[in-house]
Amino acid sequence: MGFLYPLLLTGCSIGFYGGEPLLAFNVLRRTVEHVERLSGKNDRKVRYSLTTNGSLINEEILGFLDEHEFSLMLSFDGLAQDLSRRAGSFDLLASLIPRILAKPRIRLETNSVFSSETVSYLSESVRWIIQSGIRRLDVNFAHIPAWTSSSLNRFKKEIARVGEFFESRYERRGDVPWIGFYEEPERGVFQCSAGRTQMALSAQGELWGCALFPHYFSNRNGSKEYKKYCFGPVDSFIENAGSIYSRKMANYADLRMDCYSTPDRSCLMCPEVEYCGLCPIAAALTTGKIGRIPAWACQMGKIKRIQKRLLLSQFERKDQKIKKCHQIKSPYLESLAPS
Repeated sequence: MGFLYPLLLTGCSIGFYGGEPLLAFNVLRRTVEHVERLSGKNDRKVRYSLTTNGSLINEEILGFLDEHEFSLMLSFDGLAQDLSRRAGSFDLLASLIPRILAKPRIRLETNSVFSSETVSYLSESVRWIIQSGIRRLDVNFAHIPAWTSSSLNRFKKEIARVGEFFESRYERRGDVPWIGFYEEPERGVFQCSAGRTQMALSAQGELWGCALFPHYFSNRNGSKEYKKYCFGPVDSFIENAGSIYSRKMANYADLRMDCYSTPDRSCLMCPEVEYCGLCPIAAALTTGKIGRIPAWACQMGKIKRIQKRLLLSQFERKDQKIKKCHQIKSPYLESLAPS
């Protein structure tokens, strides 16, 4: 940390991932305390985040997270929790969420993962999570079991129901808590941020562009691709950081949508390439090859974009209607206004 700290931006974040990072809570605590001592010597503000399944959280840990203003990403699959995770964990997390929300300096988010077998729980889970008080949530989709035309059709129906729910809420509040579902991203070819604005240290002491890489390469140790993307042991990297970084980043630079392909064609030839942004490592968990996008992920992206555009057009009509109502002037009220 002493080597990397001077290279961090003024506003930066340190995230703790797993497995389950709270299994090493004492290491996490010592890391934060070390960073705080370094931060005390200058004006660099460091933010902290933690991704956890919540099973080990207790009052001591909650107090620590609150004291250091953590962003807490809770892995929670909503109404599919007991099907996709450990039986009984839904009740555990349902009782934990109010305790976390009671800590004002913890920024709570949830990450829900649905598979082709649990996608029918998507819309009701989103509704339940938001109604429980969560103001920011993310949703992802598992690559196993395989997605079929039937499960994609189910996803299409569920995503439409999510849109209907958000539209109904929009009359009462203007936020859509699902990260990335509502905002129209800036048009342009997506490039993975791995290595450019983030790096990850694995439990084995190796540096990677992001935390997903060591997971993907866990069974590919020593392969040609492994050597392309691994920055090496942190001690070796420190000794020759400049040359190692520039050499490896030449490989990371190809992690762009216009360099990817689906089973049907190159993504460069797709008219939607400037509106699409898929994680290359998440896709590779299905295809076994970085840069190859599975057909179901492509179809899912199209379904989400169609629903997003429909929702945005509905929001715009509502905004125009509200604006028009505010512009209506009453002659009676004008006569009461002071001259």
